[in-house]
Amino acid sequence: MERSCSRALGAAALCTLAVPALSSDLQEACNKLGEAALEPLLSRRPSQRGSAIAMATATAAADQQPEQLRRPVSVVVGAGPAGILTAVVLARRGHEVHVYDRRPSPLKPTSQSSGEDNRAFVIGLNERGRAALEAAGFDVSAFAGPNSGLQPVSTLALSLPGGAATAAPSTRQLLFNKPWLVGPRQAHCAAMLAQAQAMHPAAISWHWGVTFEDADLAARTATFATCPGEGGSGASSQADERHTRSYDLLVAADGGWSRVRRAAVSQVPALAATTVEPSPVRYKVFRGLPPSASLPVGPSAAGPAGSGDACCGEGSPEAAAAGGGKETPQLRLIFASGRGLPQPGALFLTADPAVGSVRGILSMADACWEAAGLDRSTCAGAHAAFLARRFPTLPPEWLLPMATQLAEHPLWTAGARVHAPQLHGPGLLLVGDAGHGVTPRTGNGMNAAMQDAAVIDQLLAESGDLASLPQRFTAARLEDAHALLWLDGTTRERGGTSRWGLAHPLALSNVVSTLVRSVLTKATGGWVAPPALVTQQRGTMSYSALKRQIQRDAALCAVLAAGSVAALAAACLRRR
Repeated sequence: MERSCSRALGAAALCTLAVPALSSDLQEACNKLGEAALEPLLSRRPSQRGSAIAMATATAAADQQPEQLRRPVSVVVGAGPAGILTAVVLARRGHEVHVYDRRPSPLKPTSQSSGEDNRAFVIGLNERGRAALEAAGFDVSAFAGPNSGLQPVSTLALSLPGGAATAAPSTRQLLFNKPWLVGPRQAHCAAMLAQAQAMHPAAISWHWGVTFEDADLAARTATFATCPGEGGSGASSQADERHTRSYDLLVAADGGWSRVRRAAVSQVPALAATTVEPSPVRYKVFRGLPPSASLPVGPSAAGPAGSGDACCGEGSPEAAAAGGGKETPQLRLIFASGRGLPQPGALFLTADPAVGSVRGILSMADACWEAAGLDRSTCAGAHAAFLARRFPTLPPEWLLPMATQLAEHPLWTAGARVHAPQLHGPGLLLVGDAGHGVTPRTGNGMNAAMQDAAVIDQLLAESGDLASLPQRFTAARLEDAHALLWLDGTTRERGGTSRWGLAHPLALSNVVSTLVRSVLTKATGGWVAPPALVTQQRGTMSYSALKRQIQRDAALCAVLAAGSVAALAAACLRRR
């Protein structure tokens, strides 16, 4: 409606301004044309009239521009890491970008007290995400500033459970080639948003507290509603205020339960086959633990997040000799010990540089929470007893504050697995979790989403044709997205934590591949690729290449095993 009204307004304005000496009859006709155009806008409530007229005026101005001079208009729904990076990529390519998010701005002081801290899953920016950010002009080294909530991590202490409940866990220290940047999602968004606003103050408009309602993919229009008490860029804070935005490109970056994707299903039959599976893992958050000498978790000793390389490899003797046994780890991953759990749980611990304390999460499968009775219990004593039994290396002074917070805080689901048959529709791109959501088990959800934005940038560099961009995006990204979903879905089998344990073929081949490839990588100076477990976290190899490597290694192990069995059988027959 606004678009047709704006065109009529523009026609009336041109008649009045360009031909002032018209006859009175023609002048009166122009005036009636303007009144007819204004009538549907003036019938709105006063709170809605200003934004509607402003949008109609802007659309009219855009329609009067020559097509070759008009900037493409892109609408990004979702201002998480993927949405912010995609907006910057499009702005760099000359687009007028509008970003909508139902949440308040992460830069608002009230955001930290809005309950986000109680569900702040700690996520890490690795080399994949860093490369995508730096290619778009971000200064990643400036992210981990004072009070940023982000911690550079170059050292990870990995504690594996012993064989019995009383056995001491084995701990090995891993060093990353380049420091990771670890912190809550909110902190990553705030750091990215601050730089995005500084880089493109005019090209990107941010609309906070605005929800996506619907989209007409054929007409290239999207409808939004302002949330009560919020407001976009200059918008009213009245509830139920709706407006429609015309666009050339619509980007869905609004997570695994994407409203944009669900609105597109009825218009893109292929997307109806998209499956969404809630993660079987749930978690609780705790923070403010005092530093402990018995289990140190320290600030980064590697300098800023963008500084050089950390040394050596993962869990190797060279790593320990180079300082792996001396440097205080900035991230600890402790797996639950003892028997009786359906699946292993884990504690993630990291330093909080802003307040000089330790924070973290307790993450377990639903079956573990149910078996321990902690999914319904609000008793701090029950949580403390569970922690003491399953994580015996925890400092005693941590048990009570951890248990108290875990009892008070709700359980949160750790994402969803989204498998879409394609990543596009007419004028539509599905990026990040909206098209290929994964659980935190691979540690690559956010980083893969940022790679989506990097692929969009590469495709626009090859051709600015927006009509073909959606199909080209699916062609370039779908195989890798599905490979990541495969890696996520086989994490337990490859790690030997499925019901088959190390007897699972993928677990056996993973052990053999890790040992053999680690030796060959060093012996050949890197000519043989490192094990997939290492490359997945420390390299930038595509997920599809990682999947092929795992499957090749599994097939080779199967052939070698079959050959060994055949040789053994032949030897037995000869003896007879």
